[in-house]
Parts: sequence; C-alpha cells; structure tokens
Amino acid sequence: MDPTLQARLQPELAAGESLIWAGRPNTLRLAWLRGGKLAAFAIPWTLFACVWTGLAWLFAGGNEDGEMFGRLAMLIGPVFILFGVYLFVSSLVQAVRVFGTIYGLTDRRALILKGGGELRSYGAEDLVSLHRRGFKRGDLIFRDAVPRAAGDPTARSGTFTDYGFFGIADPRGVERLIRERITRP
Repeated sequence: MDPTLQARLQPELAAGESLIWAGRPNTLRLAWLRGGKLAAFAIPWTLFACVWTGLAWLFAGGNEDGEMFGRLAMLIGPVFILFGVYLFVSSLVQAVRVFGTIYGLTDRRALILKGGGELRSYGAEDLVSLHRRGFKRGDLIFRDAVPRAAGDPTARSGTFTDYGFFGIADPRGVERLIRERITRP
C-alpha cells in the first residue's frame, strides 16, 4: 500500500478501524466520466452557435425582408454561445475536481476522499450488491446510477451518478477484499 495514500486516509479512520487497501482512480477515465463527455458536446455546440451568430450578423445587415429574423438570430445567437461556454467551463471544472481522489477500504467500510477534502463513506450494508467491470483495471460499482437528489442531498437533481471505485487496478481483488473482510455474513 502506498504510504502517501495511507497517510491521507489515516485521519479519516475511526478509533479501532484499520485500513486494508488504498488506491487511486485512473484520473483520465474518471475525468471523462465526470465532465469530459459534456465538454466534448459543448465544443461543437459553441462552434455552431458562433457560426450561426456570425451568419446572422452578416446577412442581417443588407436584407430588409429578413430584418426580423436577422435581429432575432443576433439576439439568440449570443445566448447559445454563452450557454456553450458555460457548458464547457463547468464540465472542465467537474473533470478537474477528480484529481486528488483517493479510494480506501477499511475493515468496516469503503471510503472515497475527493481532492477537495469531501469524504464519502459506504458501510457494509451499502456494499452488498457489487457490480464489477474489468479485470486488470476497471470499476467496482456499489450502487447503480440514481438521480443525485434521491441519493445525495448536496448535489443537483436531474443528474445521474454511479457510486463506487472507478478505474482502479485489480477490481477483482478489491471486490474479494470487500466480500471477505467487510460484508462477510
């Protein structure tokens, strides 16, 4: 176990609790899941909005018949551009937040310590239904995607998230640790 990860997780442990595994996610994969997909959508959206607005400004100048359409397009275009910029920036912020994330298993629970210091803890009852993707590197899902508002009172409603360890080395071994040391009957 990496001593740096162990040192970062140690203050989060309860009295008598011992750390049995610590790891980091594949940050590029997790960043893609958390914000990269939206950023990839925001780029063509914003480019289209820029082209739309540019053409509207270009053709609205000398065309009296389409004056109403041109003015409407010139007003709506910048709104779409700003929305595209907002999508891009907010998705990059979400993607950058994953850096510094650490995963840990104790003899009682699973821990996710995010870079900003936010800690999520999952007890044995939350780890009964595991779903694994991958063998050498993959994901270990504790609970499938649910609306965040239903499962997380601090997050926005209308968005979805999975709960688990993403992009970890040896997900099969980590699953075995959970089943043998935490959720044992």
